[in-house]
Amino acid sequence: MKPANGHAAPEEELAPYAVIRKGMKYTVDHQPAWATAFLLGFQQFLIMFGPTFAIPVILSPSLCIADNPIAKGQLLNTMFFMCGIATVLQIFWGTRLPIIQSGSYIYFAVAAGIMAKTPCDPEYIVTKLNATSNESYNVTQTWDPNWHTRMAELQGNLMLASLTQIIIGGFGLVGLMLKVIGPLTITVLISLIGLCLAPVAASSASTHWGISILMVVLVTLFSEYLKNVPVPVPSYSFRKKQCGIKWPKLISTLSVILALIICWVLCAILTATNVFAEDSMARTDGLTAKLAEANWFWIPYPGQFGMPTVSIGGFVGMFAGVIGGVVESLGDYYACAKLSGAPPPPEYAMNRGILMEGVGCFLTGLCGPGVGVTSYSENIGAIGLTKVGSRRVIFCSAILMSVIGLIGKFGVFFASMPEPIIGGMYLIMFGIIAAVGIANLQFVDLSSSRNVFVLGLSLYMGLVIPGWINSNPKSIDTGVAAIDQLLLVLLGSGMIVGGALACFLDNTIPGTLEERGMLNYKQATENCSDIDLIRKVYHVPGTEWMVNKAPWLRKLPFIQK
Repeated sequence: MKPANGHAAPEEELAPYAVIRKGMKYTVDHQPAWATAFLLGFQQFLIMFGPTFAIPVILSPSLCIADNPIAKGQLLNTMFFMCGIATVLQIFWGTRLPIIQSGSYIYFAVAAGIMAKTPCDPEYIVTKLNATSNESYNVTQTWDPNWHTRMAELQGNLMLASLTQIIIGGFGLVGLMLKVIGPLTITVLISLIGLCLAPVAASSASTHWGISILMVVLVTLFSEYLKNVPVPVPSYSFRKKQCGIKWPKLISTLSVILALIICWVLCAILTATNVFAEDSMARTDGLTAKLAEANWFWIPYPGQFGMPTVSIGGFVGMFAGVIGGVVESLGDYYACAKLSGAPPPPEYAMNRGILMEGVGCFLTGLCGPGVGVTSYSENIGAIGLTKVGSRRVIFCSAILMSVIGLIGKFGVFFASMPEPIIGGMYLIMFGIIAAVGIANLQFVDLSSSRNVFVLGLSLYMGLVIPGWINSNPKSIDTGVAAIDQLLLVLLGSGMIVGGALACFLDNTIPGTLEERGMLNYKQATENCSDIDLIRKVYHVPGTEWMVNKAPWLRKLPFIQK
C-alpha cells in the first residue's frame, strides 16, 4: 500500500487503518470529480435531512408555535443554513475530518426545561380589521405571536454556553482529557452513540416495518453483495475526442440512494392504489398541498428573532448540553477517522475540532434556531456503509445544506420522505457506529476480568440510567431548577453516563497500561503512520506562513506541532 504522499510504507506501519483505507473508494484526502462529489454529497445530505427537519417540529411546542407553519419554516431554513456553515468550519479549520455538523438532540431537554417556566397559553386573542366594514374584531389563534421572546432566550443562553466550548478547545483542555481516555472509554462512548439511538431507529422503523426492512435488505444487497459488480457509464475523453463506456463499481457507493429511490417509488405506488391506510406514515400523498404552503426563499441573518437574552438557569442547562456535545464529538472524531481511512486524530486536531464546534454553536445561537450543533453520528455511519470518506464530498453536502436553507420549497419536498424509509437507514447506520466502537477493543486485553467489569458495567449503566431518567424526569427535584436541568441533561445522556463511568473506573481500578490497552493504542495513534500522512489529513492549509512569521503560535494547543 502507498500512503497519500506516494512513498511505500510497510503494511504493519499503517495498522490498524491500512485495511480500511484499502477497502475505501474515497478516503479523507481523496478529491473525486466535482460532479461525483456532489452526487455523493447529496446522498450524505439525504441521510441528515430527516432528523434535521424534525428539529423545528420537536422544538415548536416549547416555543408555542406548534400551529404556525410560517415560523417553523423559518426555523427549518435557518437550521439547514447554519448546519452548512458549521460543517464548512469543521472540515476546513476544525478536525478536517469529513464530519457533518447538525442540530443536536441533546439540547431539546434543555430547551424544554428553559421554556417550561412560562407554559404556553393555548389561546391568544388578536385584534384584526375587517377590510369591508372597517370594523375591528377579535379572532383566536393557537400560537403565541410573541414567540420571538422565547427564542431569544434560547439563543442568548446558547451563545454564552458556546463560549465555554471555545475555551475548552482553545486552551487545550480536550488534550488533557485525552490523557485519561483510553480504548475502554472510547469503546463505551462510540458504542453508546449507536446503542442509545436504537429507540429512535425503532420508532421510525415501526411506522411500517415492511418498508423499513426492505430498505435494510436493499442497502445490504447493494453495499455488500453487489459491491464488485461493474456498471456501464457513458464517458467522453477530451484528449481523444471520442465517447466511450466506463465500468466503475458504483452500486456500493450509491447503495443508499438506490435503495431510497426504490422504496420511495414503491411507497408512492402503494399510496396511489390505497394499499396503505389513510393515517399511515408510509403514504406519499399531500405533497402538492405542502409545496403550495411553503415560501420560496428565506435568508437567515443574525438577530432575525430579536436581541438574544440570558438567564442563569438557561445558561446552566445549555452548558450541560455543550458538555454533552463535547463528549459525544470526541467519540465521533475517532469513529470518523477510522471509517474514512484517516490516522487517529492527534491532540491538536481534537482541540481544534471542539474549538470550531464551539464557534459553530455560537453562530447558530446568533442566528437561530435555538439548539447547538454537533458531529452527526448518522453520517459517520454512512461513511462506513458507502466507503466514501472524502472531505470534498462533505463540503459539497454542506453547500447543499446552505442552499436548501435558502429555498423553502425544496425542503418541504425532501421532508415528505416517508418515515419508514428513514427508519430503515437508521437500523443499518446506528449498528455500524456501535460496531466501530466495539472495534477499539482490539487494543484491550479481554481476558482480564478487570476490563470485562469496566466494559460491562459502563455499557449497561449508560443504557439503564438515561432510559429511567427520560421516563421519569420529575424524579429529580433538588429544589433548585438550574441544578435539576443540569442533572436531567447529564444523566439523560447515555454517552455521558457510560463514558464518564468508564473513564473513572478505567483510571481508578488497578491495572497495567498494557492490560488497559493504553500502550497498544498509543502505538496505533502515534507510531502507525508517517508524518506526511498526518500532515496531509490534519494540517490546515495556509497557516504555515503564519507559524513561520510567529513561531510562538506553535505553543497554542490547537496548532500543529
